[in-house]
Amino acid sequence: MSDMRERVKAVIFFLVVGSVAGYFVYKEITRVGEPGIINIGQQAPDFSIKDQEGRLVKLSDYRGKVVFLNVWGTWCQPCIAEMPEMETLYQAFRDRKFQMMAVSIDNDWEDVNKFYKEHNLTLPAFLDPGHQIANLYKVYKYPETFLIDANGHVVKHTWQEHWADPRTIRIVENLVRQAESKQQTSLE
Repeated sequence: MSDMRERVKAVIFFLVVGSVAGYFVYKEITRVGEPGIINIGQQAPDFSIKDQEGRLVKLSDYRGKVVFLNVWGTWCQPCIAEMPEMETLYQAFRDRKFQMMAVSIDNDWEDVNKFYKEHNLTLPAFLDPGHQIANLYKVYKYPETFLIDANGHVVKHTWQEHWADPRTIRIVENLVRQAESKQQTSLE
């Protein structure tokens, strides 16, 4: 009798464990988008970060603008190559519905300031030494950039881009125009 009871317990145990495992497998299979990355069309995860003056800035503060979120490091060769073109893009759109956020994963401002001085950069810098934003956006190679539209949705996710290329500038221009036309519509 106790042998039968042990078998019943074992069957119930495996049914429960199997059901729980099945639930999680089903949930993962039916999830929209690729696992482990921020997908195009997805709402960009909000975050807070301090600028060099210590002011707290939230991504959502820039709703209504196109946000260029770039995660980089001063030691990263592709980042070094990309930064002058990012500066060109920043200068082209800085007075419009556009916000650039260059988020460095370096440990201190001294490295970032030295890098900015060496490369004549003026685009807005932020520091993420604990990699909270890099982890939130599942960045695993540098530099990674997320273009976020005025509604807060990711419209482009790329690694090392030629930001001064006319085709790329047109993409940003179109997004900025959409943001500006929304503002015009809401003012009328």
